Amino acid sequence: MTREELHALVDARYDEFQALQEQPNFMAYEEKFAHIMTDLGKDMLQSSVGPIPVNARKKTVHKPDSEK
Repeated sequence: MTREELHALVDARYDEFQALQEQPNFMAYEEKFAHIMTDLGKDMLQSSVGPIPVNARKKTVHKPDSEK
């Protein structure tokens, strides 16, 4: 993940963070904040790991480097 990709993910959530100021009490603020951060963390993880394969059960061939 590049710095620009991270900034794009955070920028997409900016309006949600600004809407937190309108919450009537701290408990509602904290619940919304936790939800936004959980979603942001999920998006960051998915972006850094890469796309989901079409068939998750497909085996991949792994050949370790041979030591001499």
